[in-house]
Amino acid sequence: MAVFPRLKLQGPGRRAGPKYQRLALFFCASAALAALLTLDSACSRASPLTRWTMINVCPGQAQADCHLLEFPDGTKVLIDAGEGVDAPHHIILPRLLQKGIRHIALVVISHFHKDHYGRLREIIEGGVKIDRVAINVPAHGTLVDGEHFPGGFDRADVDETLRFLRDRHITVFTPKAGDRLIEDRVAPGRIAALDVICLYDGLHTPVGDTDTNDTSIILRLSDGTNRALFTGDLNWKLGTWLAASHFDLSADILKAPHHGTEGAAPDIFFDRVNPRATLVPASKSLWLSIRSKRIRTYFSTHRIPVFVSGIDGDVTVTMTGGGYKIETEKGAR
Repeated sequence: MAVFPRLKLQGPGRRAGPKYQRLALFFCASAALAALLTLDSACSRASPLTRWTMINVCPGQAQADCHLLEFPDGTKVLIDAGEGVDAPHHIILPRLLQKGIRHIALVVISHFHKDHYGRLREIIEGGVKIDRVAINVPAHGTLVDGEHFPGGFDRADVDETLRFLRDRHITVFTPKAGDRLIEDRVAPGRIAALDVICLYDGLHTPVGDTDTNDTSIILRLSDGTNRALFTGDLNWKLGTWLAASHFDLSADILKAPHHGTEGAAPDIFFDRVNPRATLVPASKSLWLSIRSKRIRTYFSTHRIPVFVSGIDGDVTVTMTGGGYKIETEKGAR
């Protein structure tokens, strides 16, 4: 509550002179401004929100991933920074600048396929300051990677990207399972956080050699009792093992692995997560194709709402700590 100063008059029954009137106006204006600032601050934290926006980076036929997280304290995080190779124009940088975002505390590259990291350099060159980049580079050795496409794994490009980051003195690190990457103590008893569930390097894994997709960093976003699981391009092989593992995979909302295509984690993985809604970063044509039939059938059979970037546009999940809502750029289908 603002306390307004009381000014003494110069004498009994005498009016304050111009000097004292100006001083009184100054103190009153200062107190009123302080009250407004205090009220604004209180209101801004009265209903703090965590937002996850799945940016539609799949306007053509190709798939890609980019997710913007905005924490209640203002911290910004990107999970992946890819665009479809056939996107008619650049998407991520203009979207960030449009939202007034010029500082990102953390970028997590789930795995090194270009449709998950290909626009990272452009974002930095476009004037967005990035503090840290979390990565998981596949181990040198025999990496079983059956995907050979323009958005696939290119070790020379990975090395060049890492040099680019080092030259700009951006902290690059590989997290460990159980690491807390972001923590925002929103209120007593309520924490918004980003945690690492697990990651493997493709060579030293519980299932033997894997492809690049199964080097994905698996993350959990939480706010109070709300949970969302980010799975990168988790595939069948490691996904089957995770479904039977000790890891806590339960989540209200699932970011569908591997763009919702056939090679993604098996149905028993989805059973383990038990989501109430699923977000799929995929083009309309890919989601409606035979490649996504199994995933479509699973979520349809289980009556789990699905939001697809190539159909719904940007999809925003707003978490309140005890509930959430999902909104789409294009509204109802």
